[in-house]
Amino acid sequence: MKLLVIGASGQVGGALMRLVPKEWEVTGTYSGKPKVGLIHLNVSNRDEVFEVFVKTRPDAAVLTAAFTNVDLCETEKERADAVNVNGPLNVCDASVRYGSKMVYISTDYVFDGENGPYREGDTPNPLGYYAWTKLEGEKITALAPGHLIIRTTGVYSADPDSMNFVMQVIKKLKAGEAMRVPNDQYGSPTLAENLAEGIIALIKMGKTGIYNIAGSDFMDRYSFALLIADIFDLDKRLITPIDTPSLGQKAKRPLKAGLVVEKIEKETGVRMLGAREGLNLVKERLYGR
Repeated sequence: MKLLVIGASGQVGGALMRLVPKEWEVTGTYSGKPKVGLIHLNVSNRDEVFEVFVKTRPDAAVLTAAFTNVDLCETEKERADAVNVNGPLNVCDASVRYGSKMVYISTDYVFDGENGPYREGDTPNPLGYYAWTKLEGEKITALAPGHLIIRTTGVYSADPDSMNFVMQVIKKLKAGEAMRVPNDQYGSPTLAENLAEGIIALIKMGKTGIYNIAGSDFMDRYSFALLIADIFDLDKRLITPIDTPSLGQKAKRPLKAGLVVEKIEKETGVRMLGAREGLNLVKERLYGR
């Protein structure tokens, strides 16, 4: 198996690079800060995408790269289009031309958050521009034969350079900084390595279509922040619950989102971790205990 991980410098791509079977030949790409062992690729540049496919001839290409700043997508729509729409289109066209399986990482934000957690067959209804671009990416991916669309949510990892929510909470509370965290935004916090494990299993088994891969717990962000503080022995008193409208965020969020993971667990045998178990693994990786 030749695997191409587009966006291998990110937390999901990085987890994939660490967990791929040793017998697989894997190539990873980056688009921002150079990283040893990875090759440069701007997914919005069609020529670059095709050049990488010509060089690597992957059996499967996993597109983890995306413009994920939900609020900036509202004001930088051209950039959002370039990365989140044109990027998948370029990867889809290259995958079709060179016979590669396209694997696209999507999000629970494609839903409106009225009736979560969501199953694979539920009807999307994006609220903001980021969400709209991700749904467009899904529609494009669906044009590729043997495609795989993976929806996830609230991904976190032990990467200290990452801006994921867990790292934000740890850094702020360690510095004694107060945090306002919404108590009305629900989701399914997902450990990056657990997500990668599911992706690899689906590729191995030749699965196609849409799969949810997320943590098994459905919880609000404030409760998750308190759990982080508890596990990392940090001061919970610095965390204040707040409702989403009070945050004044530019983009609308699906308040009751999250994903049901019965399908991935039943078909692959991969167990989706709860928040406490995932956070304990992050603690072990950060501090060796």
